[in-house]
Amino acid sequence: MSATIRHELLVEGAIEARAYQLSALDHCLSGSTLLVLPTGMGKTPIEVMVIAERLRIDSGRAIMLAPTNALVNQHLEDLRNLLKLRADEDIVGLTGSVQPSKRREIWKKSKVIVATPQVVRNDVQNGVTNLADVSVLVVDEAHRATGNHAMAQVGDLYAEQNVDGLVVAATASPGHLETEINEVCNRLRIVNIHARPPGDALLAPYATGLEINDVIVEVPEELREMVKPLEIWLSRIIDRLRRLGFYTRNGHVTAGGLQESQKRISTSISRGESFGYRAAKENGIAMRLNNLISSILCQGVAASRETLSRIGNSDEQSKSAREFIADPRIVRLKEELEGMSELHSKVTMVRRMVRRQLKQNPESRVIVFANYRDTVDEISRVLEEVSGVRPQRFVGQASRDGSTGMSQKLQIESLDAFRSGVANVLVATSVGEEGLDVPNADLVIFYEPVGSEIRTIQRRGRTGRQRAGTVHVLIAKDTRDEGARASAKYRENRMFRSIQQVRRKRGTSTIKSEGTYLDSFSVLGSPSAAEFLREESNRLAPVLDDTTTHVDGKKTESQIDPVTTEIEPRRLRPSGQIGLDSYPSEEKPERLIDENQIIDTETIVESLELDLSNVAFDGVAVTVCENLEGTALVARLKQNGLIINLENLEQGDLRMAGDVLVELKSTGDFVDSLAQGRLLEQVSKLVNSSSRSIIIVEGNDLFMHQTVSGEAIMGAVSTLTLDYGVPVITSASTEETARFIAISARRETKMIEQLSTKAQERLTSNN
Repeated sequence: MSATIRHELLVEGAIEARAYQLSALDHCLSGSTLLVLPTGMGKTPIEVMVIAERLRIDSGRAIMLAPTNALVNQHLEDLRNLLKLRADEDIVGLTGSVQPSKRREIWKKSKVIVATPQVVRNDVQNGVTNLADVSVLVVDEAHRATGNHAMAQVGDLYAEQNVDGLVVAATASPGHLETEINEVCNRLRIVNIHARPPGDALLAPYATGLEINDVIVEVPEELREMVKPLEIWLSRIIDRLRRLGFYTRNGHVTAGGLQESQKRISTSISRGESFGYRAAKENGIAMRLNNLISSILCQGVAASRETLSRIGNSDEQSKSAREFIADPRIVRLKEELEGMSELHSKVTMVRRMVRRQLKQNPESRVIVFANYRDTVDEISRVLEEVSGVRPQRFVGQASRDGSTGMSQKLQIESLDAFRSGVANVLVATSVGEEGLDVPNADLVIFYEPVGSEIRTIQRRGRTGRQRAGTVHVLIAKDTRDEGARASAKYRENRMFRSIQQVRRKRGTSTIKSEGTYLDSFSVLGSPSAAEFLREESNRLAPVLDDTTTHVDGKKTESQIDPVTTEIEPRRLRPSGQIGLDSYPSEEKPERLIDENQIIDTETIVESLELDLSNVAFDGVAVTVCENLEGTALVARLKQNGLIINLENLEQGDLRMAGDVLVELKSTGDFVDSLAQGRLLEQVSKLVNSSSRSIIIVEGNDLFMHQTVSGEAIMGAVSTLTLDYGVPVITSASTEETARFIAISARRETKMIEQLSTKAQERLTSNN
């Protein structure tokens, strides 16, 4: 039997005791906290425990915000099952379906309110309630708290009406840019950032296996023929925009390139240039054509019909939309699509995958995500024809473009049917992506990849929550799908690096001794919750699995079981330049060492004429930035016998004897810094902090990034080494990084000791 949490407001035995959740709880109770945990790792129990403790010490209320009605109902059920309060009277849910006239009385009587942010914002602004007595505001799926979203506006109102209030902002995906994460923190008045990446040691016992597969799907020739007239039309427009200097990108037309073009056109119009108006019109047509072509090639017939319907109906007042729909080429396309059965191979692939999964395990649950409702309807129709498949449609509430939405009641019934097994396949639009707890989803299929790392993480999180699961991402060959998938991977890889940067720059507070705020909690079988946390942390933190966790503290699909590949020298030279390998030689090169000889660290040290024979790694200390606490690198350094001192370093990630600063970067981080112009600024700060600095870049693909050429990266490396005096060391793995640091730290320690002794001898002889 697992150990469970005890608290006077928690149902006995309802919450399992997990060290990472208690650690997060400790931070959340210390101040307003951004809580970032992988999907399926149980953010809800942490939120419930925070609510229980705040209600214990304060006579106020608690509010939990959830972005959708389905999530409101899910959290409402969880809170009623976990808190020792009167279920129907003290814990209530408020959505737009509850009339405003009834909400005032509900606000007065309830202790815990689960609501959509729009309801809370409207009721506060209309004077129905205020937030002065709200002891804690829990913001679920907090990545939405930006811009004009109601979630961010509630954060502003809470800060105005309750300066001492506590915020817990929970998400699995706060964004990949520092600006995005900073905005969430600013709008919700965050002072702590508590983030654990998927490879964190404390998460390991509870993580389930998740297999992610990219499945390349051929686009039927009929669809490629269908888009040819549109591609010719688009190509002519782009040629004109290029001649005018508005569209400047080479290669395939992209949405980003068209957005840049639109900005240049707006500047042209503001200067009074008359040709800018025609260019603006053509750029708008190009945007619609680009989307329509992608819809046909990546999505298929059903989605393309919906795209055209949306252009025709939602922009009724737009002259350009009416002209576009009336163009003979679009009219012919609409006629061709009307009544046509789905041609795209993706639908066939979905049917095949679902049938195979349910044949292997008839008790399985499958979720299929698609962007468009028409696609959802088509997939549902096709799956209904497969024996043993019971599909359930799940879409948003709004009815539009001839597509009927689902009421809140129908949404709840659909999810209940899926959970209970009445339906075994849920076919959903984006409304099903966030937060829904569907513990038995064994397989998730992305009908299309999404470029957003937030949506990718949320979609993927619908499986592997309680047992191993599989994700298949369908990618139409030679289409925008390939770019969207690459973009999502890139952004996800960057997310935790950005979190670390934000945490470092904001100087977010940390708790010096774990368990400071856990006195009112206990764990069955342990002296206290704090003691349980310490014991579990000591037991789990040193554990390293077979998969390397990189210096940015996260695992990615591309980093698991990496295969080291040798880069041919010619690939690293400018085009046309030859090297020594171009000249054949019959003589075998002279071997400097026997190929069977094993060179260890002592051999290398002897060659440097530095006597380290009597110095072990044990006792050598290094200072590590506290942001790296709990990472595999720190564990590896400890395994190498180093003493680790944690400190909030202003510059660098690690400091060793002799005031040597070490900056740790993954290859992606190094290239990002270079591409965004931040690299030289970072290195300047590093050099100003210490004249002896090095950069360790971890990964095998430093010179093989698509965004920056290998020559540019080499130029940057040479600039750092020759002009700034900062060597750039490459490392293949965290283990190699730790070994290099250990050897360097030992060398520096011994060198300082020898220097001091020789200096004394020299002074004595001079006398």
